[in-house]
Amino acid sequence: MNRPRVGILYHESFSRRSYLTVGRRLADFPAALDDLLRDDRFRLYRCPEVSDSLILQVHTPDLIPEVEADPL
Repeated sequence: MNRPRVGILYHESFSRRSYLTVGRRLADFPAALDDLLRDDRFRLYRCPEVSDSLILQVHTPDLIPEVEADPL
């Protein structure tokens, strides 16, 4: 039986306080995933900076100015 695989996308900025994350709720990431990542169904992908055109393939156009306006 094929087991589903899950990719977890992460960038260090996710662990800082911003509108994308409530407070510092991801401050212990990605270390908090260590136990989960021992299971081969899960894989952590560290995200590099990408172009706006790539972001717009998966997000609405409103996201980019919102992120740019975030003072953090």
